[in-house]
Amino acid sequence: MSTAPAGTLPELALLERAIGYTRVALVAALDVPGDAPTPCAGWTLEDLLTHMNASLLTLDQAAQVGGIALFDPPGCSRGGLGVHEQVQLLSARACALLDSWTGREAPEMFRVGGSELQAGLLASAGALEITLHGWDVGQACGSNHPVPAALAEDLLSYAPLLISDADRPHRFGPALPTGADATADVELLALVGRGERIPRA
Repeated sequence: MSTAPAGTLPELALLERAIGYTRVALVAALDVPGDAPTPCAGWTLEDLLTHMNASLLTLDQAAQVGGIALFDPPGCSRGGLGVHEQVQLLSARACALLDSWTGREAPEMFRVGGSELQAGLLASAGALEITLHGWDVGQACGSNHPVPAALAEDLLSYAPLLISDADRPHRFGPALPTGADATADVELLALVGRGERIPRA
């Protein structure tokens, strides 16, 4: 992995693409009730948006201070904002996040928990988190918003570094089987235990 300043890392483009994909999904969320179910067990759309806001804020602060706590596991983020307020906040935080990571002072290494992590790996972890939750939002909205093939392929290339058995089940569900002809987006979702669409009445 590169040790160049964070603002010059190729993973920054991956993070930007993940944010772009997810921002499209968020537009549809404006017309969906906050209590709509999501692929995240026990989470409503408002719960998911609250968690996404916390994740973006964490990544933004990481670039500013050079260290973060681990991403919060599912179920621990709750908030009192409605969908419209959450989406507006997410849009603002997405812009702030990219500004922070492209800043000349963004560090090369981060303290994550008690370990050091290269900036590129943290950026790719953020891209994975943001992309998956963008897909979750699309599912909650009942919209067809597949992960673009190129984005899915790039995230899959980082998956061995980002996903381990220790991440299951609190961050990702058990991996699901896929067919030999599965597309990259299907493989990515199956790897993290996502595959079944939310049933619609």
